[in-house]
Amino acid sequence: MHDIGHAWQSLALAARAMGCESFALGQFSDDKVSAACLLNDDEWPMLLVTLQSPSIPVTTKGPIETVLFRGAPNRLSDEQVPYPRIEQIHAATKHLAEPAISPDPPKPNGAGGIKLPPPISTNLSFGEVVRSRRSALDFRGGDESMSLAQLATLLAGTGKPLFADFATQRFVQLYLYVHRVEGLAPGAYRYWPEHAELENINHGDQRLVAAALSLGQDLAGNACVAFSMIGGFESATRIYGDRGYRYVHFEAGAIGQRMYLAAEALGLRATGIGAFFDDEVHKYLGLAPEQGQVVYHFAAGYPVFDPRLEA
Repeated sequence: MHDIGHAWQSLALAARAMGCESFALGQFSDDKVSAACLLNDDEWPMLLVTLQSPSIPVTTKGPIETVLFRGAPNRLSDEQVPYPRIEQIHAATKHLAEPAISPDPPKPNGAGGIKLPPPISTNLSFGEVVRSRRSALDFRGGDESMSLAQLATLLAGTGKPLFADFATQRFVQLYLYVHRVEGLAPGAYRYWPEHAELENINHGDQRLVAAALSLGQDLAGNACVAFSMIGGFESATRIYGDRGYRYVHFEAGAIGQRMYLAAEALGLRATGIGAFFDDEVHKYLGLAPEQGQVVYHFAAGYPVFDPRLEA
């Protein structure tokens, strides 16, 4: 589901660069789309993305012309390996509930006190950025620091609107483990996008903590900054039922894709981290159950040399 969020933003941002608008649809009948696309049993539709532009002609098809695909789909494998828990989660989130009428999103009830500078721009074109985008295997650590303006730019894009039928309210909150950012003391912070401010919640060196929480992966401590994305499942499921579970993960992946591209444009590199100790993250950040659950970790900094990409 993270990958769906990344793919969605890849399409949406590329469309925007070409002068097109996009809109994502998560509220659809899975079975009807599967039947229309002739999907195999182990292929599941997750998101529909529409593109609109004056340059894209739209014509009305007659009843006989509405067949989307012909032929038989090829089977990807001779043997299908069952994953019962994944299948149970998917079955639970297939149900399409009528979205509950949601009041206006709650007003921000906090602010950080540490004001971030305005984001900075780059001379690179969108095409140059996306063609060079890679995931870092690890980060160099040492004394190399990113600037506070670079961090502000990484964060600025995460709060921009998401255009989707499930994006009337945002469900993901960012927490940061700051290791080496000029002008910002090492520590754990909460990001308040409404004010472009940071709130310090833990002081001191976070390198061992970030690595330990990320399933012992050193890259979370070697980066200049690491992130925990906390998903508000209670809000999502209150509005969309169990299908809201998908939307929280889609949003997290979308945020990750935006930070990937921002890091690349800034001369940094990033990596998504899908492995972490959920309960320990909650304890360290002081999160009560109603405040959300960790869904994704992320890190950005200066990458180690990767001969497979640089040679």
